[in-house]
Amino acid sequence: MNAIPEIKSPMKEKVVVKPILWTMYHIHAYQGPCRYGQGYALTTERDMEVGQKEFQRFQERIAEAVDMGKAEILEPELLHWNEDFIIREEVWEKALAEDNKVDLYLICGLRIAGYFTVELAKRTSKAIAFIPNESAHSKCDQVDMSAHLLALGRKEVYSCIDMSDVVKAIDILRVKKIMKNLKIFFPLKSAQLTFGCQSSYLTLDHVKDRFGVNFSHINAQEVFQVIDEMSDEEKAVCAELADQLVKDAKGVHMPAEYVKNDMEFYMAIKKLMALHECNAFTIPCFEVCATRELNKRKFTFCLAKSMLKEEGLPAACAGDVCSVLTTALLMAVANAAPYMGNTMVWDRENNECRILHDVPTRYMKGFDKGAMPVELVSFAMDGWGTTLRYDFAQDIGETVTLINMSPDMKKIMIVTGKITGCDNYLVPECKLAMRFKVADANHFHECQKWVGHHFSMVYGDYAQQIAAVAADYGMEVLQA
Repeated sequence: MNAIPEIKSPMKEKVVVKPILWTMYHIHAYQGPCRYGQGYALTTERDMEVGQKEFQRFQERIAEAVDMGKAEILEPELLHWNEDFIIREEVWEKALAEDNKVDLYLICGLRIAGYFTVELAKRTSKAIAFIPNESAHSKCDQVDMSAHLLALGRKEVYSCIDMSDVVKAIDILRVKKIMKNLKIFFPLKSAQLTFGCQSSYLTLDHVKDRFGVNFSHINAQEVFQVIDEMSDEEKAVCAELADQLVKDAKGVHMPAEYVKNDMEFYMAIKKLMALHECNAFTIPCFEVCATRELNKRKFTFCLAKSMLKEEGLPAACAGDVCSVLTTALLMAVANAAPYMGNTMVWDRENNECRILHDVPTRYMKGFDKGAMPVELVSFAMDGWGTTLRYDFAQDIGETVTLINMSPDMKKIMIVTGKITGCDNYLVPECKLAMRFKVADANHFHECQKWVGHHFSMVYGDYAQQIAAVAADYGMEVLQA
């Protein structure tokens, strides 16, 4: 029995890659700047042999390097011209036959392939990556084409030295595709910025324009209506989920009967997200709390947000859209379910900072690392409102990465630090805090004043990967 709707995680997105090997088959025997040799080496047959060999090796290089969990590789094409320097229409038809579903054209070339790549770019808006063939004695076509296309104002142009650069390009494009395909369920009818987070965004239209993100809005009261209309079967499922969470927890420091209330809210949100075809979530905590419905119903939003993130569905507190985006970004790059919270300089003299909230996950170290041990603690002093708690003190010395964006989304702050401790581990309220050390607390604060207080966090050092994505968006990186 399972009445919880299944929602496809945006993390399942793949980059659709069309590989093309471009080469020249000479129809005349001669030596020149593009070919050398004698006899058979100057024949069309020899060119065809070399082209087929390179084509085979091109496919092998892709299979060896590319993670098929992140990319879908379409049927590779071997295309060519000759020394009349005319690219026939049938060539373009083959090259662009699947343009409607392609995210990235991956071009490898033998002889004047930069020209083909530039001409291809005039016929498609899709991203283009160029990698030289392994046997080329002059591996410079990739910068020849990139210089031209970048000068024309093309953005998604990737000049690759080897397959490691191709992998980086795919990783960047996958993150961008994930962001573009986000649809955030946002129970807020008003266009007004939420009271709890002024650094979230300038306007939602600006968010849409910047990242391609979409939104679906309802009045928060409609969420409570869905809870009130739940069937007995749905309530039974929520009770089972609550019992399982209690059973799996390392410790339970609240009345277990309250956990079911939080599961019913989680169920309602999943139902509404499915109805509105959404794959991400935030809710204005302060405004909804002020309705006193949470006190009456004895639940909070914390557990639902943790559970959604564990399912690969980005979620954030306080109606903070920016934190939904940073959660999605970190989730895509690190393959982990991030923590999110208020972040501040804590001990200026010792370069120590803190991040605190109530929404950790069991997969902050990675979805493939196994569930981390958590305990259940109430949000409210009188025992209701389920929150997950993890003791960060057991990970002292481990590296973490935290990110946040400026409200205009032109800047991104990237922080790497070492865990130094944990505060308020089993204390109710929104207080679970991880302490971490940075290189320079003063510099941290100077950077933070541009982005605000809510950061998303995962274990590990992903600064370089995040910076690469930021560069592709044209964002300024604030490194701390």
